[in-house]
Amino acid sequence: MLFKLNNKEYDFNKEITFRELLKMEKCGVALTKIENEPINQATSMVCYVTGLSKEKAIKEIEEHYANGGSISDILDFLNILLESNFFKKVGAKK
Repeated sequence: MLFKLNNKEYDFNKEITFRELLKMEKCGVALTKIENEPINQATSMVCYVTGLSKEKAIKEIEEHYANGGSISDILDFLNILLESNFFKKVGAKK
């Protein structure tokens, strides 16, 4: 899966596992807050995917906006991750 931001490509081929979910949370991604805090969660997702600090991620997102990008570009990638097999299994009722 390819994540593009400001003409930079980040190859994201990690399988979403419980361990990766912990790494996401360490970067500030809180899946239960996506609907209420989309900008904060998009910033945290950029930190997770790119490995940038929060401050550098904010600068990248500001540059993305200045070049005509939108928050939807980042949230679309986040939604793709949420549709992964891991989250489907976690959400499945037995």
